[in-house]
Amino acid sequence: MEFDDMIKIGNAIAYLHCRASNLQHDAKVYLRGMNERMKGEDGATTVEYALLIAVIVIGIIAAATYMFDPLKEFFQEVVKKVKDTAGLKK
Repeated sequence: MEFDDMIKIGNAIAYLHCRASNLQHDAKVYLRGMNERMKGEDGATTVEYALLIAVIVIGIIAAATYMFDPLKEFFQEVVKKVKDTAGLKK
């Protein structure tokens, strides 16, 4: 291994170490800020988040119920075409 190659590897290691240190510092700052914001939240906000999640879940259930039959028919048709193409019988 040439001396120049060792210098390049050393520089790459130093760069990666510096980036990792910066990322670790950024994560600590972010988590510290999140912790401060969470301390300031009151009970009403938790209820608001719960209501938002409930509305999203209801929407997902409604969409799944509405789309069940069309999706079932679509996939049955796909399976039929694949079996026909592969020469398989039912």
